[in-house]
Amino acid sequence: MMKTLTLKVFKDIKARKWQFLAVSFLVFLGISLFSGLYSSYLNIGSTYKKFYTQTDFEDIGATFNLAPITVLNKINSISGVKAVGRLTAYATMEINGREVHLKLVSIPKKNSIVDKVYIVKGKYPKNSGVLVLDKFAELNKLCIGQIIKIKVNGKIYSLRIYGTACSPEYVLITEGYFSTPKDFGIIFVPYPTMEKITGKYGKINEVHVKVYTNNINEILNKIKEILKPYGIKDIYKKENQPSYKLLKMDLHGFEETAIMFPGMLLIVATLSAYVLLSRTVTEQRGIIAVLRAMGYPKKDVIIHYLSYSILIGIVGTIPAIVAGYYISSVMTKSYIEYINVPYYVSNIYPSVMIISLIAGILTPAIAGGLTAKKAAEIDPAVAIRGVTTECKVINLDRFILKFSSITKMAIKNTFRNPKRSIYTFFGVAMAVVLIATSLALLDSTENMINTQFNKIQTFDYEVKTTNISAIKSLKDVKEAYPLIDTWIVFNRNDISKKSTLIGLTNQNLYRIYDINGKRYFPPPKGLIIPESLAKNLSISKGETVKVLTKIGEEHFKIYDIIPQPLTPVCYANLNELKKLGFKPNYVIVKGGNEFELKNFGPVISMKRAKKSVEEMMNMMYTFFLFSVFFGVSLSFAEIFNTTTANVFERRREIATLLMLGYSIREITSSILIETYMIGIPGIIAGFPIAKIILQIFKMTYKNDIFHMPFVMYPDTYIITTIIVAVTLLISLIPAINYISNMDIAEVTRETPE
Repeated sequence: MMKTLTLKVFKDIKARKWQFLAVSFLVFLGISLFSGLYSSYLNIGSTYKKFYTQTDFEDIGATFNLAPITVLNKINSISGVKAVGRLTAYATMEINGREVHLKLVSIPKKNSIVDKVYIVKGKYPKNSGVLVLDKFAELNKLCIGQIIKIKVNGKIYSLRIYGTACSPEYVLITEGYFSTPKDFGIIFVPYPTMEKITGKYGKINEVHVKVYTNNINEILNKIKEILKPYGIKDIYKKENQPSYKLLKMDLHGFEETAIMFPGMLLIVATLSAYVLLSRTVTEQRGIIAVLRAMGYPKKDVIIHYLSYSILIGIVGTIPAIVAGYYISSVMTKSYIEYINVPYYVSNIYPSVMIISLIAGILTPAIAGGLTAKKAAEIDPAVAIRGVTTECKVINLDRFILKFSSITKMAIKNTFRNPKRSIYTFFGVAMAVVLIATSLALLDSTENMINTQFNKIQTFDYEVKTTNISAIKSLKDVKEAYPLIDTWIVFNRNDISKKSTLIGLTNQNLYRIYDINGKRYFPPPKGLIIPESLAKNLSISKGETVKVLTKIGEEHFKIYDIIPQPLTPVCYANLNELKKLGFKPNYVIVKGGNEFELKNFGPVISMKRAKKSVEEMMNMMYTFFLFSVFFGVSLSFAEIFNTTTANVFERRREIATLLMLGYSIREITSSILIETYMIGIPGIIAGFPIAKIILQIFKMTYKNDIFHMPFVMYPDTYIITTIIVAVTLLISLIPAINYISNMDIAEVTRETPE
């Protein structure tokens, strides 16, 4: 008996093969997206963990004013620690006619015991040889053996590249605004060479510590006491190291995406499977009655229809797991290419495969279980007499009198089966969410770049100089203003937070905006500080705080607290800072000639900086377009499944209409109207859900060192609507072809179920 039912399963699949494949495809989309994204998340996390372990990444780091190198002896005398010191400085160099900025970092004669450099190519340097950060060398086509000329404090130094390297401290470059791997490089210089370049003999200004005990807070406090006489700029535990913290934030967002988007696809797949199986049961009421009359128990009927749904899961899940592995490899490789890590890990994760298998089979099995129970409870006597199940149909006659007969038919069919309409509505809404969210992330990236370069920093060049009068006298310079760009450290309740302090006058080249687009002006006195900093340290507006600055400890009144976009900074009035002893160290310029400006000091071209940031964002576009593809596929599969099932279910009705003289064009017009009556509300409903998801992303990508505003441009609403509307139209083609090729005589001879 079970063999007969098994054969019937495959006959049912053959009879509805395209719908079976459409629902299986939805399962495939959800599982492959989950398996691919989550495996990528695990791969990236494993890559970071391996690299940080291999290079003995620090547990504590500190930056301070110059201190004797012998201070390391005091730190190393603390039980359970190993410490290394760094001497760092900033420099510039010319590459193909453009000026790039560098950070010089000292390294010992032999590789460090903490924060080791990982040699990618070449060898560890000697004498005047150096290592260059690998990504910087790659993007700027610097070669091993090449002699580079760097400028430090107006002096030129020639250094030979011995190799390229990566460092756990600089997986991401977090120096300054929008530092990119192409325009900001890290040069690792042997300590004796650094002493000669800087003229700072026997000095260090950074300490990096590896802790081998559990009392890290106690060790942190001891290090603070040792370094206190030298003016601590910043001291942090590993989790607050800027590069590490940004990577963790990014990984957290990746994990949420890896669960959220596939989850939506699988919900739609469950509903689609339920629609398909419910219709199969409804059409086969008579067959089920015969099976029950022949002695098949309820258990066998349940297993039969449950088998159908499990086969959907197997057909969709097995290839999805394979596809997920390849997706994860491609995505992991693409991600790692944009950061400073020398390799990537690409593993097969049994746990992900098991979860994928369970989720992929369970998704349609839930729908199958509900419909199988419904099938088993059919009364054989009632089913054989041909009595159909009662359903509540909304009476719309009085509301649709003025419409044409074709439109009336479409409206009635929409409300004939409310469940089917709701499932279709939900599928369309989820497709909109996937597409709109992906496009909105692109919008947010574009908005971030435009905010920084078209609203906040509208100058053309930033010159590191104090000679503003000479710059103003240049022929092509339209405007020029002095600027103070320095560091500031807030300490409260044993929490230390470093930020950037910008001192500026009231002008239009460097402006202050909050995340909502409201403009602020330099305060007459005191500080404007970012909301994230105020929350972390429980600082209130109007409060006076003690801070550490380049010129020593100072007291500032908090003039205002604002939610800042992008990298949060503190603002003050330049003239007030000058009274305290600060000196302008930059000039921002509108107009001017870069070649002439270089005579005064290092120059940052904002046009070039913007271009570099846009190039860096190219990786994101691949991921977002990938998500758009999944959204389109979801929409197509969902509408195809619903529409073809609907047409097949009503084939006798459609054949009768054709016999009564209705044309194929009129009937397909009715189906088109019906589809868009459900699709348009689905499209409208999808956008608020997409906005909610963007708010979730907003909370994920928000901390004290980065705050990305998420927006959705009007173009995204239009593009998403067009994509989904066209997809709805294309998904109707198979159903229209079926109607066009329908054998009216054969269909009308069919015995109604």
